[in-house]
Amino acid sequence: MRKRFATTLLYGLLILLQLVLSCWVVNAQKPISNIINFTKNNYQASNQNWSIAHSPNGFMYFANHSGLLEFDGITWKLHPLPNETIMRSVMVASDSLIYTSGYRELGFWKPNANGQLVYHSLNHLAESYFSSNEEFWNIAILDDKAYFHSFSNILIYENGQINRVNLPGFTNTMHRVGNEIYLASREYGIFKIHGTETTPVITSKELKGTIPRFILPYQGDKLMIGTNSNGIFIWDGQKLSQWNPAWNDYFRENEINRGYFTPKGSLIIGTILDGIVIFNPKGEEIAKYNNQNGLQNNTVLGISSDRFNNIWLALDSGIDFISNDQNHGFKIETIPGIGAVYDAAIFENKIYLGTNQGLFRKQLYDPNSSYELVPETQNQVWYCRVIGDHLFVGHNEGTLVIKDDQQQFVSRQSGGFSIRKDPHRPDYLIESTYSNITRIKKQGNTYIQDGTIKGFFDLIRYIEIDHLGAIWASHMHRGVYKLQLNDKRDSVISSTYFGANSVFQKDNSIHVFKVENRIVFTTEEKLFTYDDLNDSITSYSFLNDNLGEFVTANRIIAAPDHHYWFITKERIGLFYIFNNEVIFKKDYPRTLFANNELIDDFENILPITNSKAIVCLENGIAQLDAAIPDSLSEIVGFKPQLRELQLTDNRGEKTFKPTSQEEVKLQFKYHNLQLRYSFPLFTHHPIYFQSYLKGLDQNWSERSTTPRFNFDRLPVGKYQLQVKAIDQWGNESQINTLTIEVMPPWYLSNYARTLYLLAFIAILLGFRAWGIRQTRRKEKEEKEKREQELIRLRNEKLRDEIQHKSKELANSTMSMLKKNEFLMDLKNIIDNQKEQLGSRFPDKYYNHLTKKIDQNISSDDDWQLFETNFERAHEQFLKKLKEQHPELSSKDLRLCAYLRMNLSSKEIAPLLGISVRGVENHRYRLRKKMNLEHDEKLSEMILEL
Repeated sequence: MRKRFATTLLYGLLILLQLVLSCWVVNAQKPISNIINFTKNNYQASNQNWSIAHSPNGFMYFANHSGLLEFDGITWKLHPLPNETIMRSVMVASDSLIYTSGYRELGFWKPNANGQLVYHSLNHLAESYFSSNEEFWNIAILDDKAYFHSFSNILIYENGQINRVNLPGFTNTMHRVGNEIYLASREYGIFKIHGTETTPVITSKELKGTIPRFILPYQGDKLMIGTNSNGIFIWDGQKLSQWNPAWNDYFRENEINRGYFTPKGSLIIGTILDGIVIFNPKGEEIAKYNNQNGLQNNTVLGISSDRFNNIWLALDSGIDFISNDQNHGFKIETIPGIGAVYDAAIFENKIYLGTNQGLFRKQLYDPNSSYELVPETQNQVWYCRVIGDHLFVGHNEGTLVIKDDQQQFVSRQSGGFSIRKDPHRPDYLIESTYSNITRIKKQGNTYIQDGTIKGFFDLIRYIEIDHLGAIWASHMHRGVYKLQLNDKRDSVISSTYFGANSVFQKDNSIHVFKVENRIVFTTEEKLFTYDDLNDSITSYSFLNDNLGEFVTANRIIAAPDHHYWFITKERIGLFYIFNNEVIFKKDYPRTLFANNELIDDFENILPITNSKAIVCLENGIAQLDAAIPDSLSEIVGFKPQLRELQLTDNRGEKTFKPTSQEEVKLQFKYHNLQLRYSFPLFTHHPIYFQSYLKGLDQNWSERSTTPRFNFDRLPVGKYQLQVKAIDQWGNESQINTLTIEVMPPWYLSNYARTLYLLAFIAILLGFRAWGIRQTRRKEKEEKEKREQELIRLRNEKLRDEIQHKSKELANSTMSMLKKNEFLMDLKNIIDNQKEQLGSRFPDKYYNHLTKKIDQNISSDDDWQLFETNFERAHEQFLKKLKEQHPELSSKDLRLCAYLRMNLSSKEIAPLLGISVRGVENHRYRLRKKMNLEHDEKLSEMILEL
């Protein structure tokens, strides 16, 4: 009991945390999911929008209080007027010509080479016609003429000229009907323009005093004229008649402001006070839209449609889009105030929704009915299930049974999760709760709780009963149990747990369901089944082989006629399964519910027929009809269009390229790309975009809701950029292909490469020339070295020779010196003997000896030998000396030679055969001959030669 009480208390607290106070009555008129509200925060301009026009290329244009507002299906862009004045009207003549007008301003817009709209004012032609407060409220185009309408003027622009139409007076509105331009005047009726003149068409009193708001073509040649307070009239060419007089009071009370026929013939009436009303060609109301069911403002200032027949509204505050795409197999209904929807049921002509705030219901076939909280049911509701003629509701506080709008709790066992009939006791129901499994017994026409199944306590999310009577109970979070009951079916006699210890090999995300009366287990990986013959759980190969990605389902819900809904984390799929046949019917991606998701881990579907179902959402429901073909298949007929190609260098400098080219070449400095695409397939369903840059990417990019793609620092090369759109169903658009070539930087261009080649060749040639010079220089140096070596060797040889010759010269000189000294000594001896002997030494012999001695002392042969040796040792000395001093005698030259040998006077004297005194005298005479100054030394001068 303690465990049961604690579990009940825990889950009761968890549920209480989810609760939000709710109202007893929820407004019957819910916001409609096919309406998109665009506020000034979306389009970044002023609140007020006065006029709408659509272009053949699919773009929408709006005359906004702040300028021309452009919408390409993805991006809003405001084009302010140069003088920043108010814009009142817009009219598209073609993709490349858009007329606009406003306060004292009229002109046209044309795209430049980069696709950007450029304004061309016509004021210089028209200003002379302006009054002080002229405002042009309407524009019509006929035969290349543009008609600009103000209350007091109509100006016609044609061939670069402006002409003025003569008006009958104040005019309220102007419209083109077929090939005619019509005017409406409060005082004078309806007129037609011919040239610059007007012709009255309708002057009926019914229009007197009314303010005509629109003139439209109606059923052939008839005209439809809408007035602000007297309703709508039809002119058949003869008389006026009231159109749909039953609506006159409504038109009068809410004031007609605009009228518009859709391409399919529906009439849209825009009012000042109550949005729009749509009528079919018979005048029957189709729909009404105001701020109670989706519009953001009730004052309609402009109406138009696009090429997909969607409705666009220019409002006093904002822009609204009403999608024509409403019948594609699903419809989402957001229901504010009731909380997250966990289950639904249709019972007694009412739809019941079980939410985390209570049980709500409303009349099924009454469009004015609203959801109301069933009394005493506030708090968490887990399931709603019709069994027989009763509705069972699993509630946080127990189990309710509803019949004939009366409800009562048949059980106070908290948290009824799942309920099933017991096939072995038809008068019993078995229900799983927060803490145990209860039995509910039928007594007559009522039900009562008949205790709990003993022997088992746990939090069970789903239960199924097989044909053998075993209860299969999947836990909220872990594993599944097989429960065998006793014969009374009030106690568990055996319980087997299947989790990580079983074929599942895990404990979490295991749930039990039935497919064709067979127990099937989901694991979010693949399906398993119970094999009763072998009493084991095995992989369900039959379904695993035929369900594709739906084998990862976490929920299976049976529908009539052998149909089954499978819910995965990504998709919802419907299959027909019977005998050995599995037929795929249709699938719905869960991204369809991106703005109103299924409740995670509590996804639920209420089958209504074999193809129709209701999906429970966090803030409403979705209606599915698998018999209707896939949505948005028209996407395959379109492809994204490049709107802007912006290039940026690494310093942030920007430039733009034309968007009309299929191939662009980019300078390397601008290799950062920002591309923006348009895709004017207008729908209220999300569309995603992907890019693939061949040459760089490996796969398509992740899906993005915005077709803006950035590629930074693209390497040099050629690429092919592919961009495609994809809808929620996986349908793909055509692919827009753009070839992009990033040119190499100037230093890698062909010209640069040529220069590099020439420079390389020049360098090679220069290097070769340098090499040749170096080789020659080295050869020259080596030759010089060889020559120097030869010279050195020669000089060494010469030095050796000179040394040798000097030695020979010295030796010969010493020999001469010793010989002369000897001869002189010998002569002295002979002289002394002569003196001593006198006549005894006969003169004959004396003279003969002295003569011989003198001849040998001054021998020419000795001098010639000395001179020869001297010249070898001192090359060119005597020759230079003779050249410089030709007056010198041979004896002077001999003295100079001896002085060159650095001999002293004492040494020279014997060689010259004179005394030392004689040598000094000779030197003195030599100085004079050589004109030496007093301070100049003879020996130094001779050594320098």
